[in-house]
Parts: sequence; structure tokens; C-alpha cells
Amino acid sequence: MACCPPGSAPYLAADHQDEGRIADVDGVSFYQVGSGEAGLLMLPDVWGWNGGRTRAIADDFAKRGLSVWLPKLLPAYQGGTDDDGLPPAFNIGERMGEVGPLLGGDWTASKQLPKMLKVVGAMKEAGVKRVGVLGFCYGGWLGMHLAKEVDLVCGASPHPSVHVEGMVGGDPGALAAESKCPWALFPCGVLGGEGSDPDIYDAAGAVYNSLEERHAGKNVTKRFASMAHGFVTRGSIKADEFNAGTGDEVKAAVQECIENITEFFGARGLLS
Repeated sequence: MACCPPGSAPYLAADHQDEGRIADVDGVSFYQVGSGEAGLLMLPDVWGWNGGRTRAIADDFAKRGLSVWLPKLLPAYQGGTDDDGLPPAFNIGERMGEVGPLLGGDWTASKQLPKMLKVVGAMKEAGVKRVGVLGFCYGGWLGMHLAKEVDLVCGASPHPSVHVEGMVGGDPGALAAESKCPWALFPCGVLGGEGSDPDIYDAAGAVYNSLEERHAGKNVTKRFASMAHGFVTRGSIKADEFNAGTGDEVKAAVQECIENITEFFGARGLLS
């Protein structure tokens, strides 16, 4: 199994005008936008802190009332994208064999956790009192590891890749059972089809069941069956982009997912 299944949305170049700032805490760079006592740690996919719509989404959540912090976590592979994660030309469907060793090596959650903790510390120093996490794909796996170490208000993950835990010798369900907070999960695709996330995130799945056992009635799962893994940050919207899905359909689904996440943050008390 891959962190991104065959048929996932590929790399999407960022074309957003950033509204935030770049800063550093103890050697960990981050993009920060927004202010206030409610904070959101955004954990990106394997193309890192400046791929696709990642910063555009950060700016959007800042407008919704959150202080958003987006760290640069991954040692760049073959130059990466803006010195983070995979390079733009990397075809994850054809080259997934190269990603496995990274996930079990320099990109493993245990090596990213100290960096995330530094940024959470900086958030609290800046006056953030309530912290939530939003992880895309690979970032959902990191967020689940963070959630067993830090008292977060809640977590959310579109097209989650918590199944990476199984790739590195762990148990995704057992990892979810240690989460100190409830989660909203938004898997993609028709089960078994191209670009589909596994059923562990659905209502009868191992990850969701573990979350419900610890945080009964506080979790959400919703499958975007017509979308491919990666659509929120990397699916095509504009007419000049050729990518997974079609523009209008992807645009509507992205907007729907962001609204669903916002509603969940409100229900769990991260947002007023």
C-alpha cells in the first residue's frame, strides 16, 4: 500500500499570493497567517509547505478566525518543492518505491514530532490557547502522532494517510486509539477504485472505530466518492490545469470539504 494510492492527484504548482509571513523557531521554518487564541497547525502533504493550494487554504482559515501555522518539516528529496518534500516533477504513481524508504527513514513521524512540538510551543508563546491540527494526506499521519502527545482540541484530515503507520510496521487503528482528541476524516474515492482511500477511515473502519471508542459521538467521517486522493490540495480547478478530476467538480468538492472542516472546528470548540 502507498501513502498516495494509484490514481491520486499529482503535483499542483502554487500560484497563490501569500498573505502571511515566513518565520523560524529553533531551526524550524514556518508560514504563519492570522492571529488570536484559536490556532491551527497545518501539516501538508508530501509536496510540503508550498505545494498546490496549501497556503491558499491557510490564508482562508485565517480569514475564518484562526491563527494558522504551517511548518516546513521534510528534508527535501532531490531538491523538493520550495526546499520541502518531493520535487514538482516527481510522479508518485510510478515512483512510489522511492517514497517508502523516506517514510521509514528521514520522513518518519518520530523525526518530525520534535519539529511539530517546537511550532506548537511557538503558537502558545504567541498567545494561542486552543490548538487544532489539519493534516493533508501524509500530514494526517503526522497529526495523529502529534495528537497522542499534545492536548489538541480536535484534528481533521482530508484524504488521510494514517495507513502509512502500517507501512512502517505499526497499526493505524492502535495509533488512532491513542489520540487525545476527536477527528474529522474525509477519505476519497469509491472503495477499491483508482485514487481510493482504504475503508479504515469509514464508519466501520479500524481508525474511525478507535477514535469513537475514545471520543464517542464526537468524530466525523465523510467519503468524497467522486474525488481522488489529494483533491483538496492538488486537484485541478482552473481550465489550464490538467490534473485529477474536472475543474467545476473539484472546485465544488474542495469548497464543500473546507466548509465541513470549519463546521467540525466550530462543533468541537476550536472556532466560535
